[in-house]
Amino acid sequence: MFGREHYVPILKGREGEYGALQTLALSTRQALTPLIEIPPIPWDFVEERPAKTVDQHLKKVGQRIDRAWGTGRRLFLDLLWIPDGEHMADGSHPLSHVFESLRTRYVEAVPVVGLLRGDEYLQACRTIVDQDDRGVCVRIQREDFADFGDVDDTVGGILDAVGATAQNSDLIFDLRALPQDGPNLGVNAVIDFVNRLPRLREWRTFTLAATSFPPNLTGLPASDVSCLPRQDWILWTELSRQNRSIPRLPTFGDYAISHPEPAEVDPRIMRPSASIRYTCDAAWLILKARNLRDHGYEQFHDVCRVLVQRPEYCGRQFSWGDQYIDDCAAERVGTGNLTTWRKVGTSHHLAFAVHQVANETGS
Repeated sequence: MFGREHYVPILKGREGEYGALQTLALSTRQALTPLIEIPPIPWDFVEERPAKTVDQHLKKVGQRIDRAWGTGRRLFLDLLWIPDGEHMADGSHPLSHVFESLRTRYVEAVPVVGLLRGDEYLQACRTIVDQDDRGVCVRIQREDFADFGDVDDTVGGILDAVGATAQNSDLIFDLRALPQDGPNLGVNAVIDFVNRLPRLREWRTFTLAATSFPPNLTGLPASDVSCLPRQDWILWTELSRQNRSIPRLPTFGDYAISHPEPAEVDPRIMRPSASIRYTCDAAWLILKARNLRDHGYEQFHDVCRVLVQRPEYCGRQFSWGDQYIDDCAAERVGTGNLTTWRKVGTSHHLAFAVHQVANETGS
């Protein structure tokens, strides 16, 4: 399906991320396979209950993915944030519901399964594997080595349960969050984990995913530019140079410009700032102004003017996000909203990561 010259971003299934996928040039689309996580059902902080039913939450997922990604290219889809025991109004499993919607639109999705999914999730996954014949994506986390006595046996049981084999399935080893001050796993520790992964030579694809992007930007100074190391990229490049130490080098995966844990914040206490998350060689630039409630969205014009003057700025032709930044700096477009700026930052990041991987692998 793909090799080390490819890229696997793990994206939240929100409008900003969907919008970013929709903006990608064809060459960028062909060089990546996204893993889309359907976000949790939102919470109503006033009523202290879920703000939607599961039917309402998933109603337009198929339509949104189709619009963002289209047909002819595969994607991975994970419903890990939908609680076990949730069912659609017609009694079907949420995973089955979403895949049926995608199937009617000819979207080529591969279901993602982890080592802690319930029996109903596995059964829904088996039905999808039987119908679509695209296998499954197995997502292993480093904690699984502590939680399960024999990861190999556990993975074998999951493959049997969903009617798949390693040869027609994909493996993602997900390290999730790494600390900003350096990976709490050095490259030698990651090599040790990789060498313990089951059936490593057999999988259709093998991806290492991680991120060091923080949960939020509250600790960063306002009216300033901060630089946050991309420990995930640093770790992957170090691992790639240890090709004699592991039997198979992984594809690069990350969480773009997000933290792995979904954030649900009471909107009554939110005070978001005007900020841009901009990916560069081994770091993210965070250009942050003051809070939007008191100082308004017009701050984005100034923030963009700062960015386009910096040497890290890639130019308006680099991605849709870069073009928007340039236009906003010149006040040719409005300042949008927070979803706009997640779209802008993600659009640039996806294009930048594809470019980096191609340079690193010589593709």
